[in-house]
Amino acid sequence: MFETDDEVAHLQRLLDAHLAQANPHMKSIITAERRLNARQIVRYLTGVKHVALATVTPRGEPRVSPLDALFIHGRFTLSTGGLATRLEHLRRHPGCSAVHMDGDRVAVAVNGAVEWVPREHPEHADLHRSWSETYGSDPYGWGDEIVFFRIEPQAMWTYAFHPEEFPE
Repeated sequence: MFETDDEVAHLQRLLDAHLAQANPHMKSIITAERRLNARQIVRYLTGVKHVALATVTPRGEPRVSPLDALFIHGRFTLSTGGLATRLEHLRRHPGCSAVHMDGDRVAVAVNGAVEWVPREHPEHADLHRSWSETYGSDPYGWGDEIVFFRIEPQAMWTYAFHPEEFPE
């Protein structure tokens, strides 16, 4: 778990704000008994999680691709090869969404915008270290022009069939 108390509080505000504006259908599914709080999320999202990342093409067509993600400081962080088509999409249209789900057991969804994390970014060293330690190798050795980025959340929501399975 990488989150500070302030980051957990910010995450909780995002979750609460999204549900306050949710439509009746979503509220009928994501009831108080079927969601996780911020502390449960940051604990559950420790380590590698697989997400479906949604981007849009220059013509506005949706594209989804599976990626590994690490949840660091309240944001999904991702990496990909510098020649990946998704990077072209994100550079033209930084809005994106990602969802991690495990069947009906749990889902964490985020809508936001990409934030690039190049080597000169003030948080790059921590992010790079986390990825290197998690995978046991330097991500920059995985291929050509590896790029790090994260999703700056504008909205987040969760679902858990049995939230009690996810301790704080």
